[in-house]
Amino acid sequence: MSSLLQLSSEQQRLVPDSPASHRRQAAATVTGALLLSLTCAVSLAPPAAAAAPPLKGAGTCANIDIVYRPQSAFPDTSQGRFAFRAQATTIEKAVLCLVNAERTNLKPLKRYLSLGKKGAPTLGAAAAGHAADAVKLRWWGKAEPGKNCRPVKGDPGQCDPHINPQTGSTPLSRAQAVGYGRRCASFSIGENTYAGWGTSSVTPRAAVTWWMNSKPHRDAILNPAFSEMYTTAAWGSADPAAGSITPAATYVQVFGHCG
Repeated sequence: MSSLLQLSSEQQRLVPDSPASHRRQAAATVTGALLLSLTCAVSLAPPAAAAAPPLKGAGTCANIDIVYRPQSAFPDTSQGRFAFRAQATTIEKAVLCLVNAERTNLKPLKRYLSLGKKGAPTLGAAAAGHAADAVKLRWWGKAEPGKNCRPVKGDPGQCDPHINPQTGSTPLSRAQAVGYGRRCASFSIGENTYAGWGTSSVTPRAAVTWWMNSKPHRDAILNPAFSEMYTTAAWGSADPAAGSITPAATYVQVFGHCG
């Protein structure tokens, strides 16, 4: 279960839900949302791949099967470096298309472009920063002796992927750090994450299929309270269970609404 309340800037409090269980080639976590005096805990069994229905946007959304490639796969030129970075934008647009196709009879989520220091802040930077830190620190997955992570409340065997163990940042603090909410009478934040390894598990189709086949993730995607969404994919797995398997990718999906 995941619940959302709109809060004023003086009433913000973050209560993250529990993560979903790990499966062999994919892992995900449930939504983090702004809550007021309400604690939700969720423990999920990984959904069977065969039970996942086809995505509604599978036939119309572009680049949903793009496989994230490492920088070494591109020429060491300005054009090659640009092509490597452009993958993240392509993946984000594919995820946005797939998510909006699922939001039948709901307003489509938007992705705003940053217009510099004078422009309205976006949550894209918060998603990108968390994804980069997750790949670098690799704390997601099982809580094990010697592993630096904060266990999920109610599920001490799992590390909380929404809380950076080095900085203590949360979805709320990361959003506030990029300036989100400053110009809002009230605002709301949500976060889904996913780590996959192996060719079939690193694509936008794989990530959104997993989310839509997991109730807390699906509830976030279909939440009518959200009006914008940003998804960052980073090369590498935030879960050390991936070992040295490639390709590997980590997704951070951040939802928001500024009222």
